[in-house]
Amino acid sequence: MRIPRILTAAAAAVLLAPLTGVLPAHADAITLTVDYGADAGPSNQVASGFLHGIEPASPAQYLIDGVKVVAIRGADHHPNLPSLFDRATYNRVAATGAKLRVGLYYASSNPSSPDNGYWPGDGGDWDRWRTIVNRVYDEARTNGYRVDSWITWNEPEAQWSSTARPFTKYLTAHDVAYDTLKARDPGVKIEGPELSSYNFSRLTQFLTFCKQNNCLPDVLSWHELTAAAPDVPGHTAQIRQWMIDNGITPMPITITEYQGSGYGNSDAWDPGVNVRFLAQFERSVPNGLVDALDSDWDYIGSDANFRSTLGNTADKATGTLPKGLWWNYNTYKDMTGRLVRTTSSAPTTVDALTAVDSAQRRSVGLIGNQNTGTHTVTLNLRNIPSVLQRNGKVHLSVTRFDDLGVLTNPAKVLEQDYTVSGNSTTVTLPALPASASLRFDVSPVIGGSAATVYEAESLPVTSTAGVVRRNYSESGASGGQASALESTAVGQSVTYTINVPTTGVYALSANLKREANRGFFQLYVDGRVFGPPQDEYGAAAYYRTTLGHLQLTAGQHNLEFRVVGKNASSSNRWMVFDRFEIAPLP
Repeated sequence: MRIPRILTAAAAAVLLAPLTGVLPAHADAITLTVDYGADAGPSNQVASGFLHGIEPASPAQYLIDGVKVVAIRGADHHPNLPSLFDRATYNRVAATGAKLRVGLYYASSNPSSPDNGYWPGDGGDWDRWRTIVNRVYDEARTNGYRVDSWITWNEPEAQWSSTARPFTKYLTAHDVAYDTLKARDPGVKIEGPELSSYNFSRLTQFLTFCKQNNCLPDVLSWHELTAAAPDVPGHTAQIRQWMIDNGITPMPITITEYQGSGYGNSDAWDPGVNVRFLAQFERSVPNGLVDALDSDWDYIGSDANFRSTLGNTADKATGTLPKGLWWNYNTYKDMTGRLVRTTSSAPTTVDALTAVDSAQRRSVGLIGNQNTGTHTVTLNLRNIPSVLQRNGKVHLSVTRFDDLGVLTNPAKVLEQDYTVSGNSTTVTLPALPASASLRFDVSPVIGGSAATVYEAESLPVTSTAGVVRRNYSESGASGGQASALESTAVGQSVTYTINVPTTGVYALSANLKREANRGFFQLYVDGRVFGPPQDEYGAAAYYRTTLGHLQLTAGQHNLEFRVVGKNASSSNRWMVFDRFEIAPLP
């Protein structure tokens, strides 16, 4: 048996960072309309799942903390892949709160298993298959492993396609596994058929058989593995309607692998294409979609050097640094609250999705370029709610995520206040290069707020023992002084304690200093990850960055800045902090 493929794996804009290289002429102008008056349902980040994404030592913890992990799919035991029945792996995955989707079929492809090479029903022996299913289930129950759903086989239409092992024999294998598990616990969830692509004929064949044999899955599943995002809303709507028409109560749908056309193909981590996938999945929620999992194309399952990289989002070499794609999921995590209708004049070229969180006084969106041309995008914001405005204006910032294997310093390409007229405003964005994505944030303008300022050198501070921490004087620093941690290794940190005057929602910003010896850090507020990681590497200069919006109670709060890596060009991992500022968002 081959190892299954899935086992691997408008005011003038202020340009704050130059576009990389020389961009080709704009292919066309595209209009995106965000209608805040048209609610599109809750934002649950349904497509933030990952295949074989986490093991004990990889990827780096901040990469996991920086995304919302809704589901992880993988093996019980495997010599190369992360084994979800290994306690260290299970604990790390379970800590994310993700749903675990576990395959029952790995024994047959695992060289260390006594059942290696056995296929259900070989030689008419179905008892051996029942024994395997019971053994896997018993191990999970004995060890307290929480499994959300059991997958009876992976990509069966591709693997059960010979005379000796026809697809109809897989149907029997599914039926036997279903009956075996349901006899143990009627409430256990079974998932299938896990097709390698959307195949209406095979799905209806599977569902018809299952209806006739009382083995309908609790979760319906297939893969959407393509270089360009297919019509997922159309697929989910079609099969849902067929089930209704044929007397089957529609069950939840999961897409357990998506994006990418093969091992090592960069289309699997193309940020621009990924936005289209995310948008398509969110639009499929009304059809029953509950989650979708990013594929894993960096490593093949037979590779003894397999490294978990949170789907296709962390760098292949070390699993410690973000690809350009990771920043999409980091943004996706911030898309809390409600989705709003977002439409494109050319959705198969440039697509987008947007959320608004009234409690956080923010709107976050993603825009993705799916082709090789460079495009000019006009962003129309309509029916802008009052929670995003102040004094008839909104603040808009735009950050670009390029299609790179390692990206620590996304370019902030626009940050500006815009006047709102009739609760609307229109902005022409900087050029959107091929395969890139844009994050845009809309919030009330900060000007006029009674901000609280904290000079870093004056705050109570703790830091990693044995690492030099010092204050120093410099004319360019706020108040003439700044604070430095001469950090040299990942994991070293410095924590400043601030006293918040009043409970409320605040915009948190920091004044930092770039230099050639700077590190890449992640902020944790009171022990919880907050905002995107920051790369201080660059030409020597003080600069201000907005870290995000957060709810703070009156009293003391800890800002821990933890070294998580460094830019490839940096000579060290030092961190410098000048001052922090919290501005209330009433």
